[in-house]
Amino acid sequence: MYFVSHESIEEAFKNILDRLDGWDRNERNRKGNWRFVAFSKAAGESGDTMLHKWRAATGMTGSKYDKLYIHKSELLRENLGSEDTVVFLDDFAGSGTQVCTGWREVMEELLPGEPTVYLILVAVTQGARQKISNETRMQVVSHIKLKDDDNIFSTDCKHFTAQEKNRLLIYCRRANNQQPRGWGDCGLVIVLAHKTPNNSIPILHANHDQWVGLFPRQ
Repeated sequence: MYFVSHESIEEAFKNILDRLDGWDRNERNRKGNWRFVAFSKAAGESGDTMLHKWRAATGMTGSKYDKLYIHKSELLRENLGSEDTVVFLDDFAGSGTQVCTGWREVMEELLPGEPTVYLILVAVTQGARQKISNETRMQVVSHIKLKDDDNIFSTDCKHFTAQEKNRLLIYCRRANNQQPRGWGDCGLVIVLAHKTPNNSIPILHANHDQWVGLFPRQ
């Protein structure tokens, strides 16, 4: 199982910032204008949490960096063009569907000038990365890259026998009969320190009268 601690997330963010093409802590050395934005459709979602962690981890809490951090509602009036860069922050993409929907319904229309767009994630599956690449203009940069064999119900996963997988599925159905393999049938066993993705198997995070996981989402 992957457990991603707060410290691991902060260390990852420090390293990711230096990998972004055109970025420099000195404004005069940057390529174009930069803006950092939570990838959230509504207030209080995981993107807001990650934006706060990003700012603290990268040492940009001082007032001189305030103009770099904006709400998505401010993007359109920033009039960002092809020489500029927008960095969206979120924690996880399992199927990629939610990210692509958010891009299509909200974010894309706020960036008519087509700046360079990054999506920074703590973790992403191979399938989600490919879907986001195919359906959006965002370049995904992540700390953890999950492959097909990280889906414990996949034939590519060799950590469990077929019999063990069937037994696991019985317990997963008890925890959540509608999504026993996790959202999008991702079958993951990843837990983030602040919240367990619903793409992880429900025995980890389900919380109801019949089942209480070790890492409930609420």
